Amino acid sequence: MRKKELTMGLEEAMKALRQGRLVMIYDGDNREAEVDFVMRADAVSAETVRWLRENAGGLLCFVTTREIGISLGLEFLSRYYGMRGFSTKAPYGDEPAFMGYVNHVKTKTGVRDADKALTVKELAKVVDVALRDPEEARELFRMSFYLPGHVPVLGGRIGERWGHTELSLILARAAGVPPALVIIEALGRHTEAMPIHEAKTMAEILGIPLVTGEEIKALA
Repeated sequence: MRKKELTMGLEEAMKALRQGRLVMIYDGDNREAEVDFVMRADAVSAETVRWLRENAGGLLCFVTTREIGISLGLEFLSRYYGMRGFSTKAPYGDEPAFMGYVNHVKTKTGVRDADKALTVKELAKVVDVALRDPEEARELFRMSFYLPGHVPVLGGRIGERWGHTELSLILARAAGVPPALVIIEALGRHTEAMPIHEAKTMAEILGIPLVTGEEIKALA
């Protein structure tokens, strides 16, 4: 898709990612029907994590590509548990993108906002190294993190799966942003996901670009 063909929402979302600001992605009515907040990991602060905990409320995850995850020595947990006879597919048909749960070695417990911010920012540094030297990145990862921890690492399978993991990576790639992101589900007030109409209102009030999975698929 040429730049002039991009929707205004995509243009604003790509600009926001480049600037280290939040973006909201709605995967679609026929999948999870959920909105996730997305942000580049190297821009995350402890205050960011606190805000997301209070205003999104879902599970804060670190996103990179499957290839980088494997190069760091991780594997899809669905394969690990599938070999042991457990069910590994979500109700909407996909195998989850989880590759591990990590804490940085300098965290206190790993669950605090400051700890999670440290973990994701240091993971972003590892990804930056992995793009240049996978072997060096693998060694850095092993020295800098311990497992299990409190931050899930998700590996995107672009072209095979269309979850928020992959959608965020496609958007980042189009924006020229490294494949090192954080995502978190937006939960509602009534024990379910935040309805899309509420998410649109929130996005408008806060000035956060909101794009859909269908829009992002055009970038793939």
